[in-house]
Amino acid sequence: MHASRSTEWLLTGSRLVPLSRWLAYTALLLVVPGLLGWILGVHWLVHPLSTFAPARVGGVALIPAAAGAMLALLAGRRKIARVLAVLCVVLSVITIALVMRGVPTPLDGLVLQRQPDGVDVAVGSIPISIGILFLLYAAGMLLLTGARPGEQAALLAGALASSQVALAGVLFLAQLAGLLIDTGLEPLAGSLYGLLAALALGVALLERLPQRESGGHAPPRWLPALVGVSSALVVLVLWQVLVAREQAQVRDRSAITAQAVDRGLQRQYRSIERTLASAAAYLGELRTVDDAMWHAGLRRMVEGTEGLRHILWVDSAGTVLRSTSADTLPSRVLDAVRTHVRSQQLRGETPVRRYSTTLSPGPWPLALWVPVPSAFRGTTAVVGLLDDVALVRPFVNEVARDVWVRVRAADTTLFEVGRTATAGPRFTAPLQIGARALAIDIVEPVDAPHSPLPEVVLALGLTVSMLLTTTLWLHRRIWLQRFEESQRFRTVFDTAFQVQLLLDANGMVLEANRAAGELAAMPPAQLAGVPFWHAPWWDGDADTAERVQERFGRACGGEIQRFEVELTAGRERAVTMDFSLKPLNDSNTGAHRVIAEGRDLTIRKRAEESLREISALTTMGRLAARVAHEINNPLAGIQNAFLLLRGSIPETHPHYRFVGAIEREIARIAAVTRQLYETYRPDQSTATQSSVILAVSDAVSFLEQVNRGRPVHIKMDVSQAPSLVPVPDALLRQTLYNLVQNAVEVSPAHGTVTVCAVQEGESCVLRVADEGPGVPPAIRDRIFDPFFSTKDRTVKTGGMGIGLALVRQSVLAVGGTIAVHDRAGGGTEFEVRLPMTPLDTGALR
Repeated sequence: MHASRSTEWLLTGSRLVPLSRWLAYTALLLVVPGLLGWILGVHWLVHPLSTFAPARVGGVALIPAAAGAMLALLAGRRKIARVLAVLCVVLSVITIALVMRGVPTPLDGLVLQRQPDGVDVAVGSIPISIGILFLLYAAGMLLLTGARPGEQAALLAGALASSQVALAGVLFLAQLAGLLIDTGLEPLAGSLYGLLAALALGVALLERLPQRESGGHAPPRWLPALVGVSSALVVLVLWQVLVAREQAQVRDRSAITAQAVDRGLQRQYRSIERTLASAAAYLGELRTVDDAMWHAGLRRMVEGTEGLRHILWVDSAGTVLRSTSADTLPSRVLDAVRTHVRSQQLRGETPVRRYSTTLSPGPWPLALWVPVPSAFRGTTAVVGLLDDVALVRPFVNEVARDVWVRVRAADTTLFEVGRTATAGPRFTAPLQIGARALAIDIVEPVDAPHSPLPEVVLALGLTVSMLLTTTLWLHRRIWLQRFEESQRFRTVFDTAFQVQLLLDANGMVLEANRAAGELAAMPPAQLAGVPFWHAPWWDGDADTAERVQERFGRACGGEIQRFEVELTAGRERAVTMDFSLKPLNDSNTGAHRVIAEGRDLTIRKRAEESLREISALTTMGRLAARVAHEINNPLAGIQNAFLLLRGSIPETHPHYRFVGAIEREIARIAAVTRQLYETYRPDQSTATQSSVILAVSDAVSFLEQVNRGRPVHIKMDVSQAPSLVPVPDALLRQTLYNLVQNAVEVSPAHGTVTVCAVQEGESCVLRVADEGPGVPPAIRDRIFDPFFSTKDRTVKTGGMGIGLALVRQSVLAVGGTIAVHDRAGGGTEFEVRLPMTPLDTGALR
């Protein structure tokens, strides 16, 4: 499990359960309330919030299938997860298709009998939005349950899951705020339980996506898609809400227009009613009605009343007594009036009631008649014939300046006025003129002035969504590039042979590489936060810490500091380090950093010191050889001349005793010059490997012959010796000759010299032990100095004190060590340790 997911697990008892498993269980539990509501007939369980769609029984199969696929994937059963994901796809597609076609599902007939009161939905189906959400989820699950989901499959699954989470979250918040009401988006409304289940499973799917990036801190690959889809959906919902508000304002304006027409129409209709009632009252009081009075009064009344075309005076049998029309009315109109009058059975009423009726067919489809009670003629009626078009048109013309208006009776258009109707929302309102039912249609042209806010919000919102998605994608790409660069830098930083530390402005260690950890004998991470001058390698030396802190202060001031220090704390040998402090100033952030670098100069210093000593010894050796050569030539002449003179001196000569002394001194001088010459003998061998066993055997055999006159036994043990060591053969032999010869010379009569060679770990150890008097502690540190010797110069093998000095410098030059110890039973033991691996001096070979 990736480290980045350590916080995404929940502790239950002694087991760690992944977050995705909890989310799958939550989705399963969300099925229970709705199902219980349908079974028990509890309305508030089925429809807990009015702004959400009620729970559908179709979710009983869809949600468990989706949650089961996730649980199977978590259990490692990819085949079962894939089968459930396919089932989820099939159920989603089928239910979406059935809902879009309006076809009931098989579940409808099974559960309609248990439908709670107040819930009127297709219970077996699911909302389109829920079907889309689970279709996205199932498609992502299919991609992840493949045999080997690759990078592209994971990326596509992340995009699908991001879209699912974004859509579910936006729909949930929009419905919670009631933003979908009266917006035309009501079909997308989902149930509360379905949206929460889709949201939980979408998050679980995102959590299961494999993390390909190293480090675990990179923004998820699906984050740009999630943010882009979420912001785009939010923008679309807001845009639709603003459009719906704009359409509501259009409907309100159209309603106001329709109300204005209706108010004017009703006033005119009531005016006509009053006119006819006045005529009826006038006629009821007259004994006789002459033609002049009829035509003079009532005809002018018709001409002055808008929409009133004729006035008829009829008796109870429907016979026309008088008419304001000079022309004969169409017979179909008269027949319709007569039929209606007879059917109403005219009778005198107080107060006088007014009646209206529709005449069909005829040019005047509406008739308004008022009974005329009279004591002289019985009950008659005044009938007014109304032209509905002429009655409505004046009021329509007043409001049809910027809109298109149509007046119709059922599907028959009476007239239309205003600008040509184009695509736009249409508002319809009823118009009632007595018994005549009309309808008015009002349409605002699309080019009519309206608020640009919805379009502005849509354009700016989608632009911001695109910019936000692009920004997150670029941010993630830049982060990955920086992460790769930091990884490359970290690799170089950690694999450097020299000590490297990154310090802040206060001298605290921010980063330390592996070499720094090795120098401090602790993991590099433990050096973080430690002041540089209190690092473990300073061994708590207050004076050193103060000097290092003072150098760091100079480095913070912009000066490059370099100093050399010898470290001895907790080490068998001192380590020489060359430290440098280089300031780093970031002009953009103003941050101050210091790079501390430390180079181990121990090997180089040791090699330089060895080379200087060897050079000095070589120079002295050359000088000794030169002196020996210059002495040896005249000495040979002296010796030859003395040999000639020695035979001529009789034994009785008073000074004959000096002959032997002169001969001995000449031999001693010859031995000294020979030893001086042997001190400097150039090594012509170029071999870099030598046999330990052969070198020890040759040295022991040779020195036994050289010292055959001494009663000293040389014991050799090479049973555990390595076969080869990576040192020159001459160096090995010179070391053995000097050490063994010295041991023989200091050993007592019948003593034993032990020569042992063994391999211990990565070293070849040579030990030469004697039974002599030992090395006094007072001179133990001086025995490796050039020309220091404790031998008797009068003896034949008395040395000049150069042998041990050459041995020490030769051993150190190849990375070895030489030490002298006292033996428990008396005597001295010299121990030489030679490395089994060639000394790496850093030179290019």
